[in-house]
Amino acid sequence: MKEKSFAVFLVFAFLAFQGCGGVTPIAGEKPPIPLQKANLKAVFEENEGLEFVWENAKDVRDFYRGGVQQKAKAEKQFQQKTYPEAMKLFQSSNEFFTKLSQYMEEDYAEYPLFEGTNIFFFPNLLTADNYLKEGLIYRETGREGSAQSSWKRAQSFVKKSLQSERTEWSLSLEKELSGLLESKK
Repeated sequence: MKEKSFAVFLVFAFLAFQGCGGVTPIAGEKPPIPLQKANLKAVFEENEGLEFVWENAKDVRDFYRGGVQQKAKAEKQFQQKTYPEAMKLFQSSNEFFTKLSQYMEEDYAEYPLFEGTNIFFFPNLLTADNYLKEGLIYRETGREGSAQSSWKRAQSFVKKSLQSERTEWSLSLEKELSGLLESKK
């Protein structure tokens, strides 16, 4: 009887040990990727070079690169306060990312570009940032309702980004958007 009890105990102990070893950590448990590593400047630098236009984009990487390049141009126009041109470029960037989202919906801190080379792949986070900037343009031009609408869209994209990759950049953007949306109330 003791041998049977001991054997049953060993089986349960073995199964319990295996069950504990197979638990995968929740994505939120790991610390966010630092802002010094994953940031807008780094994304722009990775996607410099041959410019992609809509007609020439063939695969996911082309649409991503085209969206990033349009965003880089938009950021320059935004800094120079040429808002109509910046708005067109932000919208063009979002068109690239929208097409991309038909094939891939997640953000990746390390997306394999080709063997041995990974890039930051943050279409949701970049789309959120585009909507944030569009909202700031709307506010600057006296269209508060449109600004709030853009920021709500931005918030949904930040949430999608955070579900797949936690970065200090996305957490900072989420906090900024919450502040902008709260300021209306």
